[in-house]
Amino acid sequence: MRVAVVQYAPQLGAPRENAERVRALLRDTPPGSLDLLVLPEMALTGYLFDSLQAIDPLLEQPYRGEGATYALATALAKELQCYVVAGFPERASPEALAECDAARGLADARTPPPTDERSAHQPRVSGQAFNSALLADPHGNLAGVFRKHFLYEADTPWADEGRGFSYVDLPGLGRVCIAICMDLNPYLLDSDFEKYELAHYCDKHRVDLLVLPMNWLLPDDERAAYDAEPTHNQPSVTTINYWVARAIPLWVPGMGEPGQEGRRTTLIAANRTGMEHDTVFAGSSSVIAFRSGDQANLLGAAGCRNDAVLIVEIP
Repeated sequence: MRVAVVQYAPQLGAPRENAERVRALLRDTPPGSLDLLVLPEMALTGYLFDSLQAIDPLLEQPYRGEGATYALATALAKELQCYVVAGFPERASPEALAECDAARGLADARTPPPTDERSAHQPRVSGQAFNSALLADPHGNLAGVFRKHFLYEADTPWADEGRGFSYVDLPGLGRVCIAICMDLNPYLLDSDFEKYELAHYCDKHRVDLLVLPMNWLLPDDERAAYDAEPTHNQPSVTTINYWVARAIPLWVPGMGEPGQEGRRTTLIAANRTGMEHDTVFAGSSSVIAFRSGDQANLLGAAGCRNDAVLIVEIP
């Protein structure tokens, strides 16, 4: 299986220019050379919007064939003859709300702490928009939409919570779970780090590929080196180690479901680079293979700040 991850720094609020940049990065990619292409979270819009009003002109409705990300992802899927996953901000259509209602309680991993104090990671707006990812099939058709289940505080001014994790079975790829960035963390960044909700979900349902479009921030302990050395482009070791740690049930002996020993799950992290409003993103897009009850292997990683197409063969 051959997968590719596009990593770059999108301009905030400039989907046309960002789509052109993605196409430029993929210019030399031959049709039929990939099985899966993954773009970052909110791949064509940038990330930091302070209100629903600010992001409203960029919201997409893929079920109606509307939106810059929908147009790019379906076109690339057809041209490259592969599956494409791309993050985008979604307007809450009747189809989206119906899917959320259907998912409620089925794969819902949220366990709010017993407190009356509101978390900074809970939504401020209900049922208007979602931080989502779409899946396009090799014929250029919309094959699914997945909504961020656990919100980061930057999402909460405009996005509602998705209602659960889910997976899809795809020919040639196996069982694929598509989640988004913060979904890898404990719900509401709970103090109990050992709530591995997403990893446990993937282990329980025997997921083959965990695909994660991301806008993951550079850790504070690496920011000084990043600012001081403009040519510094090594992957963020802290970030990659953290992703591995959040997947412990997929590889550490005794942490996963009984009888799963030897099963492989591969994590594909598609992260962005660059800066918005003094927020620096970590890049370091990675493909990491986990063998249940055994080990974690880094199959490939991009640098922390460069535009790149990371291509990895998954055994």
